[in-house]
Amino acid sequence: MEVRTIVEECLELWRDPYPRLARLGEEGERPVGVFCSYTPEEILHAAGLTPVRLMGAVRAITHADAHLQAYCCSLARTDLDMALAGELSFLEGAVFVQTCDTMMRLSDIWRRNTGFSYHGDLVLPIRMGEEVSLPFLIEEVKRFRRGVEGFLGREIGDDALEESIRVYNRNRRLADRLYRLRASRPGAIDGLSATACLVAGFWMRREKHNELLHGLLEDLEGSEPIGGDGKLPLLVSGSVCTTPDLFELLLELGADVVDDDLCCGHRYFDAFVDESAPPEEALAKRMWERVNCPAKHQCIEDRFQRLVRQVGDSGAKGVVFYLQSFCEPHLFDIPYLRQCLQEELEVPSLVLESELQSFSRGQLRTRLQAFIETISGV
Repeated sequence: MEVRTIVEECLELWRDPYPRLARLGEEGERPVGVFCSYTPEEILHAAGLTPVRLMGAVRAITHADAHLQAYCCSLARTDLDMALAGELSFLEGAVFVQTCDTMMRLSDIWRRNTGFSYHGDLVLPIRMGEEVSLPFLIEEVKRFRRGVEGFLGREIGDDALEESIRVYNRNRRLADRLYRLRASRPGAIDGLSATACLVAGFWMRREKHNELLHGLLEDLEGSEPIGGDGKLPLLVSGSVCTTPDLFELLLELGADVVDDDLCCGHRYFDAFVDESAPPEEALAKRMWERVNCPAKHQCIEDRFQRLVRQVGDSGAKGVVFYLQSFCEPHLFDIPYLRQCLQEELEVPSLVLESELQSFSRGQLRTRLQAFIETISGV
């Protein structure tokens, strides 16, 4: 399949994954919704389930406001709205990783008001990356595995889990290769296309996504860049980009995303699971030592230093912080990160907030255009 065809199919999936998800059952798959990059997807995969990422949708809220306050993030509100409207009936259930306040409450509301067969919770320690929290996380992963086994009515073999770990590690290596290719060969693939090909994997079996990425990389690495360099390089930081609009607009305005700090992007495939260690311990340790989500306690200076490395390595001339409105964990970090970027690197930044139920591409374009013109000195 040609690169352009692969990218177009991935973009279509990113714009609206739900028709595709609704057909998974007909193909013999058993989809389970996940909301968070901390979900130990390998356990679901080894159980014969297919984890699929729920990232909300651009829609008006009709049901969820009876259960969630208007100041909760639109990801939680629109996902709950779809579940209450019966639009996620193709799922066997969902997994809730207890990161922020909204996700913790959403789990209880989801459990009480929807009728899915399976409901999984994973509780993370507040402080990740410290010796005291790792034993707790290992026990949580074991408890999560037992919960999935209880739902299935059978055990998940260690052999199956170890094979799933290998499949997911291969996926991380391929994703890392794709990102490195984008950085090392400007014009080979733009930020929109690379991110679309990564995000599309959230809605398909991981083996299939590995085949897709492998084929894409073989073609890209054997071909000449087709242009696209000369655009203003930018880095995007934040949580989830539910739609490709931000990346599309940047390309239209003469900029390109050369790296990201998104939980649907670089943070998703950061770090590998140790294939030589006991599986639950290895899964927990990867979560524990990977780059943190701002919802978990982390020294903010460490987060800034990582952002500095990414900006330096990618050559980004500016940073766009793209957040869901009312996402407090990210908003708490923004003032410090922006100040340090400006004072220590003289790298300007822009903060954009978005609500899926009132999404405006026009407003987004205006803000981005002004930011790009400021950097470019137009």
